[in-house]
Amino acid sequence: MGIDAGLAAAVTLQRQRLDGAACAAHDSIFQLTLANVLLDGGYDGMVTIGEVMPAGDHGLGTVDRLDGELVVVDGVPWRVDSTGATNVVTPETKTPFVVLTSMESPTSTRVRDVDRDGLTARIEQLVDDPNAVVAVRVEGRFSRVLVRSVPAQTPPYRPYVEVCASDEVRWEHHDFEGVFVGFRFPALDGGATIGGLHLHGLDSGRTTGGHNHELAVSDAELRVSSTHDIAIALPDRSMIELLEMPPELRSLQRLLLRRGALTAQQLATQLAVDETEALARLTWLADRGFVEELSGGVAGLGGEPRWRITLRARGQRIPTRAAALLGDL
Repeated sequence: MGIDAGLAAAVTLQRQRLDGAACAAHDSIFQLTLANVLLDGGYDGMVTIGEVMPAGDHGLGTVDRLDGELVVVDGVPWRVDSTGATNVVTPETKTPFVVLTSMESPTSTRVRDVDRDGLTARIEQLVDDPNAVVAVRVEGRFSRVLVRSVPAQTPPYRPYVEVCASDEVRWEHHDFEGVFVGFRFPALDGGATIGGLHLHGLDSGRTTGGHNHELAVSDAELRVSSTHDIAIALPDRSMIELLEMPPELRSLQRLLLRRGALTAQQLATQLAVDETEALARLTWLADRGFVEELSGGVAGLGGEPRWRITLRARGQRIPTRAAALLGDL
């Protein structure tokens, strides 16, 4: 896919294939980090758009601090902000989450007078494989679309579902002409991906768009391609330990993602454990590169030491057991 091997630790999530056929590299889906990291409040950008764009010319995601919806169409990354306005994203812009691919030799069909459920049904007809990841592009005229975006967030970050409930802005467009791109993921346990049909779009003039909630197709071309391989780029952490992390450690990690830097006592209070137990969990996470201690307080301004999540991207070798663990997600 052209992704720089030094960007991040890339592993392949391979689900059971119905036909046993291997997938070519260009058919793979590239995803930056596990979806549950974003959904838990991991909104800080980890790598730049310029670093991830070699992975594909079709996709979606968000940008640093969850500041709008990212739409990648024909190799150009667009951002739809919380006012509905668009701009081309610069290569230096950071992203915490993105899914990309290149649609090689897609299957095409014409669709008319269908709503979102009808469109989903057509996709399922074209790709009769519930275990596949399906890249989707639908372009043409829509009698109605309902789209949304969200404004930039500030720490302490709230979970994604809370942000959408309170901050998302929606727009309804009639006689909309444009394109929606995205993916239909199968339902997987473990939080690796976001299941179901997920589309982001732009109008034909590239002036507005957003994350799609509802649509009614008047007349459009539907293109799909499918794969069973997802290359997941992970931040600086052990893949094995991330997948095997006990629930009590995940709860501490989620708390730091949502609230930002906290003291051991604050963590103990929030988790309803004593400070000794909180420090033991922090030490386990710190030894493996998941968290780090700010010994001089926030920004070195003094005060009691605080702990924060470590989300940096660099290359590392993934143990061979990772594939087996990912297969069990």
